[in-house]
Amino acid sequence: MNKKPPKYAQKLLHWFLKTELEEEVLGDLAEKFEHYLTTKTTFRAKVNYWYQTLNYLRPFAVKNNILTDLNPFFMLNSYLKIARRSLFKQKLYSVINVIGMTIGMICFLLIALYVQYELSYDLQHEKSDRIYRVAQQQEGNTFRGTDKYVVTPMPIAPIVREEFPEVEAATIIAFQRMLFKQNNQAFYEFGLSADAFLFDVFTYPVIEGDVNAALEDKDAIILTEKLAKKYFGRTSPIGQTIETQDKRMLVVKAVIEDIPKNQHFGFDFIWSIDNDQEFLEDKKNWRWSSNNYRTYLVLKEGTDVQKVVTKMVPFGEKASAELAKFNLLFEPKYFLQPLTDIHLHSNINFESGQPGDIRYLYLAMSIAFIILLLALINYMNLATARTAQRSKEVGVRKVLGAQRKQLINQFMMEATLLTGVSLGLAVFFAKWLMPTFNQLMNLDISFNLSDNPWIFFGLATIAIVLSVSSGLYPAILSTAIGPVKALKGNWLKNRKGGGAFLRSSLVVGQFTAAIVLGISSVVIHQQLQYIQTKKLGFNREQILFVPFGNQPYFDKAATLRSELQKHPNIENITISSNLPINTNNQGLASEWEGKTANDKQLHIYRMRTDYHFFDVFEMELVEGRNFSPNFPTDSSGAYILNEAAVEAIGWESAVGKSFMDGRVVGVVKNFHFQPFYLKIKPMYISLLNHNNAYNNGNIVMKVKLEDSQETTAHIEQTLKTLFPELIYNINHLDEAYNNLYQTEQRFGDAFNIFTLIALFIACIGLFGLVTHSVLLRTKKIGIRKVLGASVGNIVRLISKDFLKLVVLSAVIAIPLAWWSMNTWLQDFAYRIDLNWLAFAVVGLVAILIAFLTVGFQSLKAALANPVETIQSE
Repeated sequence: MNKKPPKYAQKLLHWFLKTELEEEVLGDLAEKFEHYLTTKTTFRAKVNYWYQTLNYLRPFAVKNNILTDLNPFFMLNSYLKIARRSLFKQKLYSVINVIGMTIGMICFLLIALYVQYELSYDLQHEKSDRIYRVAQQQEGNTFRGTDKYVVTPMPIAPIVREEFPEVEAATIIAFQRMLFKQNNQAFYEFGLSADAFLFDVFTYPVIEGDVNAALEDKDAIILTEKLAKKYFGRTSPIGQTIETQDKRMLVVKAVIEDIPKNQHFGFDFIWSIDNDQEFLEDKKNWRWSSNNYRTYLVLKEGTDVQKVVTKMVPFGEKASAELAKFNLLFEPKYFLQPLTDIHLHSNINFESGQPGDIRYLYLAMSIAFIILLLALINYMNLATARTAQRSKEVGVRKVLGAQRKQLINQFMMEATLLTGVSLGLAVFFAKWLMPTFNQLMNLDISFNLSDNPWIFFGLATIAIVLSVSSGLYPAILSTAIGPVKALKGNWLKNRKGGGAFLRSSLVVGQFTAAIVLGISSVVIHQQLQYIQTKKLGFNREQILFVPFGNQPYFDKAATLRSELQKHPNIENITISSNLPINTNNQGLASEWEGKTANDKQLHIYRMRTDYHFFDVFEMELVEGRNFSPNFPTDSSGAYILNEAAVEAIGWESAVGKSFMDGRVVGVVKNFHFQPFYLKIKPMYISLLNHNNAYNNGNIVMKVKLEDSQETTAHIEQTLKTLFPELIYNINHLDEAYNNLYQTEQRFGDAFNIFTLIALFIACIGLFGLVTHSVLLRTKKIGIRKVLGASVGNIVRLISKDFLKLVVLSAVIAIPLAWWSMNTWLQDFAYRIDLNWLAFAVVGLVAILIAFLTVGFQSLKAALANPVETIQSE
């Protein structure tokens, strides 16, 4: 049997014993082992050796780093204590870093919730990943900059259900605005006309009732919870009736939960599409005018979407034959849009609601990361700048036996503690600011991180990344030197640049980002101001309008006009099918004087109005005359074209020329009747009559500014007297025009705020760096003052290096901002010209702010008593 001491016990002793005890302990145990062999068995001698070995596992005998190696949390309390003391000792730098990181995380959190909200559209439906909307492309039929359309003919849904085995379900819907009456009150509500397959496609949680039975019954209706409470209070509405504008009584058969705002279309009620007379006529009709419906379908799992799209062209021989009957000018090509892409990726005509824009999301995410990066740069800059100041601390710790890994852990703990405090403050203030952010962006985002796990984990990841990236480099830099050089304190000067190049690069990066954001903010503001102040070609001030959707308004137009004008503040009145701020009625002109066989039909926008339209809106006629009751033929065969239409046709003079079924009597100067991202297109204006009258339009009034409340009261009383059962809303044209650009305006306001935040973070970082630079130069400044240096010389000495960096940032930022803003402005057909002076002014303002930031600390140092500064050093 082997009579040597246990090999593994000896290895264990070598591993944990202090070096100075190792030889003595091993010698003593060897002697005892030999003694045991003379009196005991070899087995008992080895057991005793192991016993003695384990008995030495005591603090006095164990190497200093053993407990730390075995338990990484052993030093945690010590790290925390030292980190806390260090942060409290350097209060200014700690406050600067906490403020910067907290603001950065707040911005990141708010923007992340906004991005998550925008990306969550339509995800509430169980089959959202398999739901598609059928849309069509009509090559050559361009409307509002695109030839794609949401609307489709009615027969598509039945065909895909019957002839496409890849389709699990399909439904058609149409939007409906209806007047409901209840308890002597009337309200207009917005809802859906839908077929019986709606709930096979979409998921709408049912509170009570039978939704399928309701859709199969023409006399039934489904209400949302909000609408049910509005009309029936807390009592159950099931079985109760509600009256419509045409005296029909509908029975409430089901109530569903309110439709979330993050769905690309909303509604408050659903009823059977069989109630729509046009639908009954369109059931087997592919004609052009039947493009009134929206078709959605669910594909079976694993279906190849492209194969389904291929089969849609042209829906088989039967559909082709039907389409051929109508000799369509633009043959439709049908395609599928994923439901979850509609909100952010849909550049298509007749979209319901206000779609989002993926470009705004990219911009928002960029801003969030830029602000977060600026806060990170602040910490790294201040930490590396203070590295030389903490070198003696590092040297003392190394002399006392601290290992490099322990020192790195200590620095990392400080970064982690600071980041943790910032994260907690950020969550608190972000929740507090959420209502303000919602109001600013016109959103309804709830601050609930438990329902947004990816944001929660994203925040945790961001905190870890910030801790590691902000603490690791200063830690490695500080602990890389030997204790002797560290104690001397000037070791950093011998390194290449002493870390100055990195700090300078980070400062340049900070102010470059801030200046780019600042210039972008100015350009966005200028473009929005240009939109609001540019002459539109018509007057939009002192204009009130009342939209209507009922024939009685048109039938009583003369009486309405007479009664309204009894008030002295109402100067003029017109009735128009469309408002000039956002006209979307387009058709084709196929005949005009001088048209040749090579001339294509003209896409032209249409507006129908009365004799007073041009007077109310103060539009300028550049040729011919206005409509007049003195010319009886004007009511049926007169047209006024805009300049764009005359140019498109190629006429030099248009008045008297034949056009469609009549003649041109005048030419109106071009006016903007669509948003500014679209060019002015051809348009004709004709007179309203009983043959071309629509059930919807606008009563437009030009009014005086004085006694506006009295004027509004007169309008309300007149409408109530003439149309007691109808609902009306009085609107200001100025407000309606501004609402067209509400999204851009809100985003511009948010952009301005985030730009100021970015500049603030950059400035507080620069303030910290200057403060530290002054601290390091305290003795030098004192000596210079004693030798006669002026305050100006001292300020210039401290400021010049930092201001050079800010000037360099401006030089880099200006061309970057010009490129990005020029790209953004391409989306507007009418836009401002980029002015280099504005760019230069923003750059100079940034330099001025930086100078004030640097100059404050420089001046403070320059005015200090030199005797005290030299003594303190």
